[in-house]
Amino acid sequence: RLVKMSSELAPRRPPSARPRPPPASGEVPKTVEERGDDGIADDDETWLFSVKTAMTTSDIAKMGFTNIILLDANRWRSEGEADLLTSAAAAAADVFYCFGMKEAIPSLSASHRQQLRDQLVCSFCGRGDLLVILQNAGLPDESEPGMVMVGRLVDAIESAYNEASERMVEDMAGVSVVLESCSLPVLSVSWDDERQRKIEVTSA
Repeated sequence: RLVKMSSELAPRRPPSARPRPPPASGEVPKTVEERGDDGIADDDETWLFSVKTAMTTSDIAKMGFTNIILLDANRWRSEGEADLLTSAAAAAADVFYCFGMKEAIPSLSASHRQQLRDQLVCSFCGRGDLLVILQNAGLPDESEPGMVMVGRLVDAIESAYNEASERMVEDMAGVSVVLESCSLPVLSVSWDDERQRKIEVTSA
């Protein structure tokens, strides 16, 4: 099924500023200029995907990715009714750790949103195309703490990428996001300052 994603649904463009090295067969990847890319993200670019099952390393390779960041939304939930403040702190700690950020983000909350974006931009640089996989990210309850954090992180990733793209930040990766165990057509975003939006999700 993910072969379809690879052949018909292109990962997010513009691609990484660092093209993947050629294989032993000698095939040379095209440069950004040869691909006709202006280096600026377009609104209609496909970058957020959903899959109903867990991806395998073969699936990821078929998409052309070698740089992966894996986060599990279950870590932002608890057996009881975890409040959003606790979930936001846990999610921020995971994001700091998994993205290898230089500065810790106290919380995935509105008061730290710009700090999160700035740190994400730094994490996007100096690597090839990047795939962010969010596991267990398909619960239909948009108010459930884990899904709230998924929405906030995806929103921050898109905003950070767009800001960096507009500034023509050098050596930046192309970034795509996959929501595993998910069949949602749209992802709800809800911040604690009442900023809300919907993001279209492309089913793979």
